[in-house]
Amino acid sequence: MADLKVHFAGMELKNPLMLASATPGWDGQRLKEAGQAGFGAVISKSISPRDAWLEHPRNGRMVLYRVGNKPVGMINMELFTTQTKDEWFNKEFAIAKEGGAKICASILAMPDPEITAEIVEEVQETGLVDFFEMNVSCPMPSKGVGMHIGKNAKTLYEQIKAVKSVAKIPVMAKFTPGVSDIVEAANAAVEGGVDAIAISNTVRSFAGVDIETGRPILRSYGGYSGPAIKPITMALLAETARSVDIPISAVGGVSSWQDVVEYIMLGATTVQLATSVMWKGLGLVQEILDGLAAYMDEKGYKSIEDFRGKALPYITTVEELCQEPALKAEINQDLCTNCGRCHRACFYDGVKWDEDHTWIDQDNCDGCGLCAQWCPKEAITLK
Repeated sequence: MADLKVHFAGMELKNPLMLASATPGWDGQRLKEAGQAGFGAVISKSISPRDAWLEHPRNGRMVLYRVGNKPVGMINMELFTTQTKDEWFNKEFAIAKEGGAKICASILAMPDPEITAEIVEEVQETGLVDFFEMNVSCPMPSKGVGMHIGKNAKTLYEQIKAVKSVAKIPVMAKFTPGVSDIVEAANAAVEGGVDAIAISNTVRSFAGVDIETGRPILRSYGGYSGPAIKPITMALLAETARSVDIPISAVGGVSSWQDVVEYIMLGATTVQLATSVMWKGLGLVQEILDGLAAYMDEKGYKSIEDFRGKALPYITTVEELCQEPALKAEINQDLCTNCGRCHRACFYDGVKWDEDHTWIDQDNCDGCGLCAQWCPKEAITLK
């Protein structure tokens, strides 16, 4: 029987799933319900000493981004917690604890690292939280906080160094996907003493324009989340996992147990989700856990560690791939329905097509594989 427990930054979690810092954890009751739904850990909305940030837009702040009327992502302008520090300290964290999950307090890193450290001390004095997540990555706030800290390796190091000088429980830094060099940022965080890294926050974005009126759909910039950002997260995760030897929590685009497996195979120890919970409800948590356990039983994996990082040794550079033998497309005629999609996708004149038959010109095929990706019957392979 599969054992879903993981060891993360010195803690044992009952499973690798974490509720990410977002709308579903805006107060203690919601965190409690998330814990009861099965999450191994739950993360609060980001707490800040600035009362000015206790407000967020209440005139529309979330937009589903659709392609062909199918939601593929979501833009939000959520900002931080709407609860005061005292409300979290005196009420909300105690309620959250009743859910049975490990409790993480998300702390908004301030321009002055000493102020960030002070709020960390205040939170841990409650004795109600198990670890911290430093928000150095929010894509929306004013200059000096959020992604403006996380983009700079030096400021990131200074923040973590200050927090770790006072923290008595583990500290995780949540990175921005907008950093120019994720490896440089990760190494700076490790040098500062961070216990874990979260890869990564939402992608800075714009919701679009109503072309009938010429007005923006949302009138400010937001954070993009959902299935469409998963490839971005995977690249950042793999780069980080191959560069540092501390636990990583993968965040972004998770909507199934298969997504969780992929992130673990790319080096993650835990996996966070929020947008999919907002779209599908808390019942998704147990669905993912059941699927993960069944997959592990089928494959003979006894623990998460049995397949964590399994994909990393196979990742190489594009330049090195150029030196490998060329592959050519081949069509299984028993599966081919002669739909013509592969012909439209080929710009090397490698796919020949008429009303009765589709075939590959081996001399022209450049081995790109796009024809195979578009084939609805999986009739094309590269060999």
